[in-house]
Amino acid sequence: MTDKRYFPAEEYARRLDNVRAAIDQRGLKGCLVSRPENIYYLTGLNYQGYFAYQMLVVPLEGAPVLVTRAMERATVRDQTPDVRHMGYSDGIEPLPPPADRSQDVQLEKGQNAGLEPWSMSLGVRTAKEEGLAADVSPQARTTCEAIGVAGLSDAKLGVEMDSLLFPVNIAREIFERLPQAEIVDASGLIDGVRVIQSPAEQACTRRAASMSDAMMRAAIVSAGPGINEQTVMRWIYDAMFQSGSTYPAFLPLVRSTRTLDHEHGTWNDNLLLNGDYLFLELSGCWWRYHAPIGRLIFIGRAPEGAERINAVCCDAIDSAAQRIGPGVKAREVYQAWQESVNKAGMQHYRRHHCGYAVGIGFPPSWSGGGVPVGLRSDSDMELKPGMVFHLMSWLLRTGKGDSFISDTALVTENGCEILTTTSRMLTVK
Repeated sequence: MTDKRYFPAEEYARRLDNVRAAIDQRGLKGCLVSRPENIYYLTGLNYQGYFAYQMLVVPLEGAPVLVTRAMERATVRDQTPDVRHMGYSDGIEPLPPPADRSQDVQLEKGQNAGLEPWSMSLGVRTAKEEGLAADVSPQARTTCEAIGVAGLSDAKLGVEMDSLLFPVNIAREIFERLPQAEIVDASGLIDGVRVIQSPAEQACTRRAASMSDAMMRAAIVSAGPGINEQTVMRWIYDAMFQSGSTYPAFLPLVRSTRTLDHEHGTWNDNLLLNGDYLFLELSGCWWRYHAPIGRLIFIGRAPEGAERINAVCCDAIDSAAQRIGPGVKAREVYQAWQESVNKAGMQHYRRHHCGYAVGIGFPPSWSGGGVPVGLRSDSDMELKPGMVFHLMSWLLRTGKGDSFISDTALVTENGCEILTTTSRMLTVK
């Protein structure tokens, strides 16, 4: 079977070695991984089936074991050749075989394209009894079997306790079935490894950045008085697909004056009016890697003082970028941003961060799910070459004007490289 993953096998082997070193460093014998970004990082599994329960069992030695719904077997076979797959059925028993397979669509001689009946019937969640919770034992049972196959039933195991995709009921049953194992929280273990992108990953991020720029330029060109937010979004999606991007982990954010405070809201059927603000934040996606960009533009006319606050916003993001480099603490980057804002007479204005790490992302977030790893005022995180940040200069509701600029920044051996290139000049449409 041809390896259908984007990166070469050597890249995945290097990642697994690095993650195993981190597991060993914590005194663990293995790790249970449920976050789709981390499973993708280690195996190349790139699909939308993660809405259902899945788990990757990573031992210090031997092949990782991947647990998914049984119906995902073809995807797993084609995308993850280095893992052992164990599928669970959470639905009805298989249907009988078809009477005549010769009627199926033929891909090649002797190879049918039709779905096997069991593939269509397995994986449909059913309740034990009317009104009772769905039976989760197949997921838990298969996971425990996979842990046994990996030789970890009585081992010290790390678990991503902060995962949004590790349901409490399944977790409880797994832990109850492993009385001899020692379960410890290993949240952030793999994230801490993959936050440093390899040269091959950086190439993906650069490709995503070019897509983000195309999408942002399209949004700006399309906007103007009397234009519907839906029209702006249509132009963004057209540019996204024309540039070669796949679906991003986070919908493009398109908000105007009446919904500006809706932090993570996006477009509706509002007409853009003369004097409106238009907030744009979006990212292209290349093989699940993201490079976000954001701009605030003005519709019809800019308010008094807009040039000044835009200059402050630019100076602040430049100050943060100039502080980025190997060995620098995250709090030092935020301090550089804040000091620039303070010098402009806005000592009263603060943010919770001036950026956060980005890279692999699956819906619902391009920052990997949960609270992002940010460039915060109290963070001692040390920056290293290969880290990528969505660097933000956010000056909204300051009382002295409004501006917003964000770009994707790569930490290099010598400092920082801004990957997104759309103009930061004050824009009126």
